Amino acid sequence: MTQRIDFLIAGVQKAGTTSLDSYLRQHPDICMAKKKEPHFFDKRPPTGITKLDYWLYHRQFDWKAWRDGCVLGEATPIITWWNGALERVWTYNPLIQVIIILRDPVERAWSHYRMDCRLGRETMPYPEAIRQERERARRALPRQDRERSYLARSYYAPQIRELRRLFSDDQLLFLRSEDLADAPQSQLDQVCHFLNLTPHRFEVADRLNAAPDNDRMSQDDRDYLRRVFEHDAAETRALLGWDQGSWCV
Repeated sequence: MTQRIDFLIAGVQKAGTTSLDSYLRQHPDICMAKKKEPHFFDKRPPTGITKLDYWLYHRQFDWKAWRDGCVLGEATPIITWWNGALERVWTYNPLIQVIIILRDPVERAWSHYRMDCRLGRETMPYPEAIRQERERARRALPRQDRERSYLARSYYAPQIRELRRLFSDDQLLFLRSEDLADAPQSQLDQVCHFLNLTPHRFEVADRLNAAPDNDRMSQDDRDYLRRVFEHDAAETRALLGWDQGSWCV
C-alpha cells in the first residue's frame, strides 16, 4: 500500500482552520501532522527529487498510527488559493479528501489585515490597503503575492471551481466558518461522517487564533467590500447551494 495521507484542510485562511485542526486531534482515529501548516504543496523543498520531497513531507506524520488504522491529515489553508498547489496535491494523491472552511469574505479580509498588522507585515491603513491591493500585488509580478492578498483570498468561486476540476464531489467537504464557531459539534459530526469515522464527542472551546475584537471596520470600508465581493459571493452560494446565512454579502 502506497503511503499517502488521507485528508487535508486546504482552505481558507482566517476561517477557523486552527480550531478545526485542534478539535480533530482529539479523535482517537485521527492523527494530524506534527505541526499545523507544513506548507509542503505551496512551498516545496527545492530538491527536485520527487521521492525525497515526499519523504520530507512524510516526516510530519505518524505512519505507525496509519498502519494501525488511523487516518492522517494536515491543515495548510493557503492551498486552495496558491497557484498550482491543488494540482500538486492531486499528483500526490488524487483520491485525497479535502475540507474547506469558508467565512464571510468581508470579515475574512478584515481579520487577515489585522493579523498582518499584529505580525508586523502591514503598516498601511486598512482603507488604503484594500483599495490599493491590486496595484501593490502587481509589483510582485509575475510571481503571486502572498502578502497583498486580503481581497484576493476572499474570492472563493475560482477556488471552488479549481477544486471541482481536480476532485470529485464526494472528496470535498465545504463548511461555513460561522457554523463551526456557533455549533462546533454539529460541524465536527459532518467531518467524521465525511472521513468515514465513528462519531466522537469533542471538547469544544473558544475559537482559537482569533484576534481581539477591540476594533471595528468602518462602515465605508464595509460597504466598499460588499460591493467588491457581491458577485463572487453570489456565485459561491450558487456553486455550493448555500443561502446567504449570516454573511453580510
